[in-house]
Amino acid sequence: MNKLYRYEIEYKSEDGDTQVLLRELDVVRETKHTYFISYPYPYSVVFKGKLKRVSKNAYNTFAYDTKEKAKEHFNRRTFRRIQWFEYWKEECEKALEIIKGQDE
Repeated sequence: MNKLYRYEIEYKSEDGDTQVLLRELDVVRETKHTYFISYPYPYSVVFKGKLKRVSKNAYNTFAYDTKEKAKEHFNRRTFRRIQWFEYWKEECEKALEIIKGQDE
């Protein structure tokens, strides 16, 4: 049976520090252009019994057939996430400056 791979962040909690997890997802069914996998936890709670479609040839997809591709995608996702949060951090700081000026 084929496996697909996806790296995910397990955020810091009471149980321990932040970690990067490698999920190995079993392919349930395969077509020429698509893999079908069971939804991984926590999605499996909501989508119980459903299959998730994963494109074989998409640049950005949910999971990949090699660990190297999954790692590259994790790096792209995480870098974009950092950029997004930096943007919103700047916007929030501007908003705080604006509201501080309105108190006077």
